[in-house]
Amino acid sequence: MSFPFFQARDRGGDTFYTATALLALMLLLPALFPQKSGWLASLIPLPVFYYQVSFGRRKGALLLRNGILLAAGVALLFGSLPMLLFSLTLVPLGIAFSHGFFRRKPPVSTGFIGFIVLLLCWVLYWSGLAMIMQENPYTSLLAEIDRGLAGGLMLYEESTELNPETLESIQRVVAQLRTYIPQIFPALMVSGLLSIAWLNLTLGNLLLRKRQGRLTPWPEYRQWQLPQPLVWLAVLSGTFFILLPAPLSMIGLNGLIVSATLYFFQGLAIAASFFHKWSVPRFFRVLIYGLIFIQTYGIIILSFLGLIDVWADFRKLEQPDPGQSNSA
Repeated sequence: MSFPFFQARDRGGDTFYTATALLALMLLLPALFPQKSGWLASLIPLPVFYYQVSFGRRKGALLLRNGILLAAGVALLFGSLPMLLFSLTLVPLGIAFSHGFFRRKPPVSTGFIGFIVLLLCWVLYWSGLAMIMQENPYTSLLAEIDRGLAGGLMLYEESTELNPETLESIQRVVAQLRTYIPQIFPALMVSGLLSIAWLNLTLGNLLLRKRQGRLTPWPEYRQWQLPQPLVWLAVLSGTFFILLPAPLSMIGLNGLIVSATLYFFQGLAIAASFFHKWSVPRFFRVLIYGLIFIQTYGIIILSFLGLIDVWADFRKLEQPDPGQSNSA
């Protein structure tokens, strides 16, 4: 069954071959230049999602196949095929987003499905890598982080410019990091995967709304809302962390970190809603968003704001508004 807004997609602009080349380039850059362009791997789902929707299911699948084959051919010539395999683990996330889009699933549900898909892809990839290399990548990464912290501390200890009080504070902080990072690392990894899914989904929806206008079924980001039962994750995690001894308290701390990440996304949507309501100029919006991401306190405040919104409903999304337009 097809829907009118899918039949009316705008297929002008980016040609099929240009889009194929851009997709191949997006896959190749992190593989060919991992130190300088490795961060681009986190945005690989974006063109996959965007082109799947823009060109349609069949033509989008053909574009994806051609882009992967082109990238694989170039990577084979430069001996970067193993690195390309990692880039390909993010492709299913974009495909999952497009399937949710075509089936008119809510954006938040689509994001959670995409997160599960990405998690499974990474588990399979790193498990296969562990079998091939006969080494656990998880413990190797933790050991590398610990060596980095120890090496950084050694540089401070060798410095003659630090007074004893400052050096003692640095030693105490590094000791705490070396103790707690292995315990909260699962939550940091889950939060990283959630952030990748959120970033690509929000940017993809933004691009589609600018390109397709009213043809996209998803609302703007400021109207997105997490499922209300998800608040129990924060409540139970806080209870575990405060009331129970280790290791259950560490399980609670990991849950709190994941909850804070999720409700930060909702807090950011609330901030976007207020900016729109108050007609804040775009320049100041960008400036405030930048300060939020730079300052830890801004992230914490938005996380609490997103959590409180479960009861406060700052945006009044639960109340019907007959005069509200489709584009909000």
